[in-house]
This record gives sequence, C-alpha cells and structure tokens, in this order.
Amino acid sequence: MGHRCLACLLLIAFWVVPVGSLSAQDLPVTPENNRPYTLTVGVREWLSHGQSAHNIGDSGVNVRSELTWRGLNSAITQVNADLVVLQRLLMNVSIGYGTIGSGTLLDQDWEGNNRTQKASETLSRSDNGSVLIISVTPGVRVFHWTVQDNPVLGGVDFLLGYQYWQEKYAAYGLQDLFPGGRDVPSNVIGITQTNHWHSLRLGTRITVPVLSFLSFKGSAFYIPVNYYRQNDVHHLRDDLQQNPSFLSTATGGNGVQLEGSLSVRVWRQLTAEAGYQYWDIKSGQGTITQYNADGTIGQGQHNVDNTRRQGVFFAVNWIF
Repeated sequence: MGHRCLACLLLIAFWVVPVGSLSAQDLPVTPENNRPYTLTVGVREWLSHGQSAHNIGDSGVNVRSELTWRGLNSAITQVNADLVVLQRLLMNVSIGYGTIGSGTLLDQDWEGNNRTQKASETLSRSDNGSVLIISVTPGVRVFHWTVQDNPVLGGVDFLLGYQYWQEKYAAYGLQDLFPGGRDVPSNVIGITQTNHWHSLRLGTRITVPVLSFLSFKGSAFYIPVNYYRQNDVHHLRDDLQQNPSFLSTATGGNGVQLEGSLSVRVWRQLTAEAGYQYWDIKSGQGTITQYNADGTIGQGQHNVDNTRRQGVFFAVNWIF
C-alpha cells in the first residue's frame, strides 16, 4: 500500500507540471521571486520500517551463511537545510538519527550450494540498534516559478551528491530451531553488526505549488555505486576475536531512494508536510575476513548485503 501511495503522489506531481513542456509562457504563475537566495530549514520524523540480509560464501559453497534482520522499526529524526541561490544553484544538507527498538535476527548456515543441506538455524531478538544518515547534495534548478501567496518556490532540480548511511544492529538471546539445540537466555548479547554505506547518488526532484497554501513534492534518486563496510562481532564465540570477529568490504552495488509528499502552508512562512519515503540499497561482491582468537585470519566471499527502509514521515519547514 505504501508503494502505491508514493506512486500516486509522484504521478500527480508530474501530471500537474509536465517537465517536458515547461516554459515561462506556459506557467500560470505570478512574477518570479527576485530574492538572491531562499533558505528552507526543516525537521522531519520518519517512522521507518527496515530489514537487512547479508550472506557470504566460500570455495566450497556459494551461500555458506546468511544473517537476516527483520522488523527493524526506527523513528528517525532528520534536520534538513535547503539553500537555493539566484534561483539556479542549490545545496541540500541533511542529518538524521534514530534508535532501533525491536526486530529479529535469523541466522542460517548451509553445507550445500544454493541454500541446501541446512546445517544450523537460530532466531534472536534484536534491540538497542541505531540509524545514522548524513548527506550533502548540490544541484542545479533548471525550471523555477512561483504561485501567488505561496512561500514554497516551484522548481525542477537535478542533483548529484554524497550520502553516508550507517545501521547498527544487536541480537540478544538465541533460540535454536534445530531439535535438541542449545538456547541462550534473552538478556545475553550474541551478535553486534554495523553496516557502513558510502554512496554517490544522483537524481531529480520536483516541487509544485498549486494553490496559495498547497504544494506537491517528489524526488527520485539512483545510487550507481557505493562502498560497503561491515563490522561483525560474535560475542558468544571464544574462537574469534571480538573487535571485530568478521570484516566485510565491497564496492559496486546500486540503490534507489524515492519520496513523495504533500505540503500545506499553516502560517506565514511555516509549512507542514506529510509523505512516504522508500530506500533500497545493495552492495557489490567483495571479501569477508575472519579474525581468529589465536591471531590467524581467514578469508571468504562476501556475496551481497541488501538493506531496505521505508515508511511515512511528517515534517515542519520554515522558509527564510
């Protein structure tokens, strides 16, 4: 249902202002705003739901082990600043942070290729995690216009920038799903995993003021390449070092980030906004290094990590 809502918002936005047909003569607007700059500062609360799956292989089995984290709910508070200079050049900066208060970890191992001959399967609860997001995204505004009495400036933008996205997970307890397995109490930490994503992202966004108090917004970003790094600590394994136990690195990969929203002017330059945000990112293939307690190391194949986060958001913005 969330994907359909996002698609509807983007469709409405692009229907209201067809990008290919924009011109100064076609736009039914008031004269352009001649201010040298416009600064918009906002606070957003993203009620997000996340999941992440990471699997590795070796020379004998293409998928040896997989950690699947699910139900990673996090209310992420984001502070955004958007500066437009001379109606053409722009800079967007965003910082967000939230804690992860619930979820599960499914840990599976196999002896045969393509996830056959299952060797182990355990379930743990996930708690005490976090999400950190930092992005710096410059761009250009190729079309711009205004609507009378609406402080939100209309525009079509193209952007290219950098994003750092970190997710930290912690698994407690262990329920062995194999008959006769050994369980671990739910208050004992078992695994800590931290994913670091350094990404280049490019995309477009559109802002469409349609009335003096109402605007539509939409954006679509593509991640053509990223650098992925994962630190993994297995607290219950005394045959491994603890800082870290495993280290995965990979380059390549790709991802998408989509967003659609509705903005309403509530007082002077103050607007309230509600929308939906969807992120999906994948790593490329790489290597995983195992650090043994005796000081030796081993290496295997990192196959992929796929992390997704999506949900509704609510925001307030002040336009200077």
